[in-house]
Amino acid sequence: MALLQTLWGTVLMGIGIALLLHARLGLLPLDVFHAALADRMGWSVGVAFTVTQAVFLLLYVPLRIRWGIGTLAAAVVPAIVCDGMTRAVPPAEHILLRAGFLLLGTVAFVVGVAAYLAADLGALPRDGVMIEMARRRRRSLASVRVLFDLAALLAGVLLLGPASAIDRGVVGIASIVLAMLLGPLILRALPQFALVSGSRRLVR
Repeated sequence: MALLQTLWGTVLMGIGIALLLHARLGLLPLDVFHAALADRMGWSVGVAFTVTQAVFLLLYVPLRIRWGIGTLAAAVVPAIVCDGMTRAVPPAEHILLRAGFLLLGTVAFVVGVAAYLAADLGALPRDGVMIEMARRRRRSLASVRVLFDLAALLAGVLLLGPASAIDRGVVGIASIVLAMLLGPLILRALPQFALVSGSRRLVR
């Protein structure tokens, strides 16, 4: 049951990222960095996603973070789903359709993250580092996520260039809103998907 929840949760994450890419109204903060890295290196966003998570995974060793099958799934499945869906779904032009993609993408991503985290089979490498930092510094997960997201957003804008990022729809008002709201939204959704008592530690 936990493995199945991890799988569909990470699939939803990939769908959410792809829909936000097509919305072109501003990406999730970390995906602003992924898009900028992909542009610089000539990669797809999915490849940039996986490479970034591999770097975070290296931090598991000095931080002594436990990893599991969920860690690997969250680093690979969303990237595959995102790249596949990005190629399959035609770009949206009408602003209402793009706004719909933005809303659906946000919901899909929040539900996906909450589901796979609650399954407690290991966090996305970035999330694992984030959770460990929150524990060590005795801060709420939501506040630490906001700091991580704002840092990723700034790094992506600097890599891509502010004008280019805005013109491509990589950065927009949605990026700022998502950076501030993703943590609290995921925190609220986590208890709805908790399968085991161990996962409850994530919502405290």
